[in-house]
Amino acid sequence: MRKIKEWYDVLFRFWMTFPEKIRFLLVGGYNTVVSYALYSLFLYLLGGMMAQTALFLSFLVSSVNSYWTQRIYVFQSKNKALFKEYIRCLTAWGVNYVINAGLLFVLTWFLNPYLAQLVALTLVTVNSYLMLKYMAFNPKNKENT
Repeated sequence: MRKIKEWYDVLFRFWMTFPEKIRFLLVGGYNTVVSYALYSLFLYLLGGMMAQTALFLSFLVSSVNSYWTQRIYVFQSKNKALFKEYIRCLTAWGVNYVINAGLLFVLTWFLNPYLAQLVALTLVTVNSYLMLKYMAFNPKNKENT
């Protein structure tokens, strides 16, 4: 077990040598794959006709995973007020969710729901980074140490 921790520490230090924006793109890419996989699974289970419901369910499940990966592997947050930080993340994601849902609503008129969600996810990525960096994981928040 100690060997695994040593390897993790080495890999983590190497990971942190990458610029924050690169880490965000890579971690965000991972989170997007998880979110899209969940969306596709829920859409499939719901019969392919309930894109908004599938989107909401995938949002609920993937937000927890996304919070921890962004906190640790992108922004290196040391905030001790985890609940407040998580609420700020949910607020940022909520804004992105509304934008995503609106785009999905419009795009499903022209594209199948799987492709429509891929396009919508691509369009909300930049807004997601800015909101997480400057609102959710901002080191100027008073709870930070």
